[in-house]
Amino acid sequence: MAENNIELKTIKIGLLGDGHVGKSAICNAFIGLEFASEMVATIGFEKFEKKILMDDGKEIKLVLLDTAGQERFRSAAFKTIRSVHGIALVFDICDRKTFDNVNLWLNEIKDNLDNPCLILLGNKIDLPEDQWKVKQEEIDELCKQKKLEYFPTSAKNNEGINEAFTYISKTIYKKVEIKKQD
Repeated sequence: MAENNIELKTIKIGLLGDGHVGKSAICNAFIGLEFASEMVATIGFEKFEKKILMDDGKEIKLVLLDTAGQERFRSAAFKTIRSVHGIALVFDICDRKTFDNVNLWLNEIKDNLDNPCLILLGNKIDLPEDQWKVKQEEIDELCKQKKLEYFPTSAKNNEGINEAFTYISKTIYKKVEIKKQD
C-alpha cells in the first residue's frame, strides 16, 4: 500500500480461483472486450488496465492481474501478485468444487499475502438456475464467516463486474486516504 503522504495512482487487483471459472473472461468484460465462448487457459498471468474515477474526482489506473488457476501454477501466481492491494476470488456457480476450494484459496492468500482487501465473485450467473450447484445460503454463510463482500457475476453478460471492481477499488482507495491522514 502507499505510504503516508504518497498519493495512490494505481490500484492492483489479483484474480484468483480454480481454472475455468472465468477469470480471464471477467477481465475482458471489465475492459470492454467482447465475450469469447472458447478461451485458452491462462498460463502464468495476464495484465489488464483501465482508468476509473474515484468519488473525489481523481482518476486512478486499475490494474487487474489475471492468474492461472491450475494447481501447478499456484506458487508462480502468488509471486506475481505479491504486491497487490486486493484480491477478487472467483468461483463458478455451476461447479461445486470451485466453491469448495474457496477456503483453500483463502488459506493460501493468508499464507502468501499481506492482508489484501478481498471480494468473492460467483461467476456464470447467466446460466440457467437449474445448473447452479451452489446455494445462495451457502455463499451468504461463507461470506459471513470470512467477512467477504460477494458479487454474483456474468462475464458473458457483463453483469456485476463493474460493481465488484468499483467496490474493491473504492474500498482500497479509502483505506489509503485514511492512512494518509493519520
